[in-house]
Amino acid sequence: MDNFGDLHIEKFRYPVVVTMVDGARIVGDMFVQSIAPFRTGSEEPPDILNDPDDYFPLAAADGDTLLIAKDHVAEVEAVLPERDGEEMLAGVRPTVVEVVLSNGLVLGGSVLLPAHVDRPRLLDYLNRVSERFLTLQSTEGVRLINTRLIGRVRPLD
Repeated sequence: MDNFGDLHIEKFRYPVVVTMVDGARIVGDMFVQSIAPFRTGSEEPPDILNDPDDYFPLAAADGDTLLIAKDHVAEVEAVLPERDGEEMLAGVRPTVVEVVLSNGLVLGGSVLLPAHVDRPRLLDYLNRVSERFLTLQSTEGVRLINTRLIGRVRPLD
């Protein structure tokens, strides 16, 4: 008989800064797996934030482990690995935008739009995006923005 109690999925820590809806900022680490469930490579914060679970664990810098409700996260700052032109090969194009959240926070960066021939506009992308968190890329890293808190988006290019 197999002993399934010995199964263990190795997790790694991924440094992030989580900003809650109330403005609280929590510096800590998300726990990610070495293999992403739906793509090649290791799991990253967007995978965790956009999965169907309502909560995720965060190892706070003060040593506490917190269970964070995704609906109460305004944004997550992270540095994702370089892709070496993978975006261009994947058929996407960057669009520079300004995003204003319902709490007044203004963020700038690029959204990578799929280069579909039938509907390449930012409006179409925003109306079709099914993920809970929108990825906004900037020179400082990535901001994962709760789509339910976006008040408006202004294209800048």
